[in-house]
Amino acid sequence: MFKFLLSICFIGFLASVSAQGIVKSKTLTGSILGNVLDSKSGKPLASAGIRLRGLRDSAVAINLVADKNGGFDFQKLILGFYKLSISVVGFTNTDMDSIHVYLDRLDINLGDIKLNESSTALKEVIVYSEKPLIENRDGKLIFNVAESPLSSGTSASEMLRNLPLMNINPDGTLLMQGKVPLILMDEKPVNLSGQQLADLLESLPANVVERVEIMSNPPPEYATYPGGVINIITKKGRVGIYERIGLTFGSKGEKVISGNFNYRSSKLNLTSSIGLGNAEVRGNSYSHRQNIYKDSVNYFYTNTAFVNRNTYPNMRVQADYDFNKKSSASIVYQGNLNYYKNHSDIVSSNLDSNFRVYKGSTRTNQYNGDGFSHAFSGSYQWKGKNPVEKLQLWSGLSFSKNNNDRDFYQQFLQSNFLPTGLDSTQLQLTDNYIRSFYFNSNYNKPLNDTGTIYLSTGASYTNNTYHNILSTSYLRKVDSTYIGNDLLSNNFYFHQSIITLRAALVVSLPLHWRIISGIQAEQTLSDFQFIKGNSADANNTYLRFLPNITLRKEFNKEFNISWVYRATIRRPGIIELNPNIDYSDPYNIRFGNPTITPTLTDNYDINVAYVKSKFNINANIGYNHIKNVFNSIRTLIDNGKTQTTYQNISDQDEFSGSLWTGITVTRKFKLNISGGYIYYKYSDREKLLYRYIDGTTEYATLNYSYTPNNLTIIEANNRYSSYVNPQGKSHSNINISISAMHKFFNKRLVVSIAAIDPFGLQKYDGFSAGTNFKIESHSESNTRNFRLSVSYQMSKTMIKSKLDSKQKKEALDKLRKK
Repeated sequence: MFKFLLSICFIGFLASVSAQGIVKSKTLTGSILGNVLDSKSGKPLASAGIRLRGLRDSAVAINLVADKNGGFDFQKLILGFYKLSISVVGFTNTDMDSIHVYLDRLDINLGDIKLNESSTALKEVIVYSEKPLIENRDGKLIFNVAESPLSSGTSASEMLRNLPLMNINPDGTLLMQGKVPLILMDEKPVNLSGQQLADLLESLPANVVERVEIMSNPPPEYATYPGGVINIITKKGRVGIYERIGLTFGSKGEKVISGNFNYRSSKLNLTSSIGLGNAEVRGNSYSHRQNIYKDSVNYFYTNTAFVNRNTYPNMRVQADYDFNKKSSASIVYQGNLNYYKNHSDIVSSNLDSNFRVYKGSTRTNQYNGDGFSHAFSGSYQWKGKNPVEKLQLWSGLSFSKNNNDRDFYQQFLQSNFLPTGLDSTQLQLTDNYIRSFYFNSNYNKPLNDTGTIYLSTGASYTNNTYHNILSTSYLRKVDSTYIGNDLLSNNFYFHQSIITLRAALVVSLPLHWRIISGIQAEQTLSDFQFIKGNSADANNTYLRFLPNITLRKEFNKEFNISWVYRATIRRPGIIELNPNIDYSDPYNIRFGNPTITPTLTDNYDINVAYVKSKFNINANIGYNHIKNVFNSIRTLIDNGKTQTTYQNISDQDEFSGSLWTGITVTRKFKLNISGGYIYYKYSDREKLLYRYIDGTTEYATLNYSYTPNNLTIIEANNRYSSYVNPQGKSHSNINISISAMHKFFNKRLVVSIAAIDPFGLQKYDGFSAGTNFKIESHSESNTRNFRLSVSYQMSKTMIKSKLDSKQKKEALDKLRKK
């Protein structure tokens, strides 16, 4: 009933806001707002005189005096072009031209307008240019999240999945152009991976994000990462106090409450967010496996139903301080908690060559756990007189712990699925501790006065320590006592340290050519130390040198091409290296390999960008030669079981391409299309020994937005993906997200309604094969969700000045005294 009512509300909401746009289109008005600051001290210039004039109708002129925070807000403006003039005694008079208020951009926030002292400059003229939803600039795709309704009430993880060139694989890992990207926050690496990174992105509200920068070919300091770079820029707020509270409810049972508090003065910027949410995912899957032996075949079928529930409190606090125009510092705390309860029921059947069941079993898995993560980071930035010269230092420390209590109960069945009287109960208690420390530095040194030639250098040190304790026991039925199982228990430490040194030369040549050439040296030291377990201690140390070069040609402001070569490294992590055997699925066991070595890749790319006001395109074609690639290998062993581990196989070739296109169909309707592919080619040896199959990973996204009026935005996103691995392929159905956002009460109340996969479930169909098995699989989960989000701005962003003659005289007297 709730889903039906919410569906009706969603349709009615879309109809009402669209109708409202039609009815009010003839009387639409806009607004222009911003802050006036001292460029030297950063302090607000209270009582600044501000005049707004229509460029086509000089009779339209409005005068205001800025409030105590330097803020101004012109409301109920008719459509057209405007000129803004600012005057303050002791400061340069400043004009801002070509501010266009029109149907597609009725509310214009000019942000901070910084004035110079009158002795340092003549009259300044600024030409205003608006910020679109998606920008294609300087080799980056910039998604202005603050302009998107899909970010309302969602997590950063869900927001990232809806961006151009982004997709997720069947296990939920975020991919960029088919590879795992490096995640930055405010231009600094988060230094998290695996579950830590997933928890951060899932708990971080998307409404704290200002924009996301997608870099297919990252700058020199990150050129060695194979998956490109995603830079998440958080909101910094405006001068004064900003408070907002939000609530989200979903038909899947999700509930989220979040709050934001921001404070900004001339030097200090404090941003904070706190939230509590819960989620539930239900689904089912099946797997049909054919076991192939020398003289016979048989089959193993499983059917699974699962329910996963989790609750995730989170908190983030960031303080930025500007010492002066050249130097600033930042401190960040990010805290996440996670409580989860996962349950699954599995029915297994063993069939002979004639598809007749000869035995079976049922298995119930119950996972109860909790975890926390506390991360502290600090950074310092200094800028020289030359804009190119810059020093950046940042460091961080994080602690996390995860407790996972897993209870397995298995009952064995006869061919008619009646109990045999045999069963087993097993308990696994896992404690995972992770401690991470990192230090990074970057320094850009100009080698000439113009800054067209400069040296970019940097160094980093990262240390990660994992401590894993697994205690396994089984239930002895005679006396109902749990007995320890040492063969399936362990206690080990895993240490990994990475040291890097890099240098790059950036040269801007005549005719708009640019060359970037650099090299990075990386040394990795890793080791396993077993206190308890069935594996021997292991260690691995390696040194690698990774060169890169980029040649960029700008033919004009609209068209540029880049040719890129870079050597990248993919290191094995704890999942690939951990030698402990995972028996959570007794018919498909898994374990890592501590002896595997990193994969080195030679990447060759050509990027083409064409930018126009109504049409943008960004295209990439590439070839990658991967040396000594490591991958998961699945084989059939005794008793009809499979085992999965990791090993270095051989060299591999990849051929890739991607495309993003932004089209402004009308001022109200905009379209974004992106997609790509990666074709994997394996050697004849691997095809013969392991039955590897050449294949193509494909992904495509269609995003479109409609703005009927200045208070309403409607946005939708469609996504399709298909993945391959050496032993098989998996593809999804088309995922759909539709969202509408409307603002009420002078834009302080924002209401959003979203429909996630309204027409069906998220489904994956897969096929894999090895030397002696074939598997067909299918999974689906109830991603269908109708979400209602409401947020309210508790503090006024602006105090509009309405002064009578006496007040104006007092303000002018204050200015004269200054």
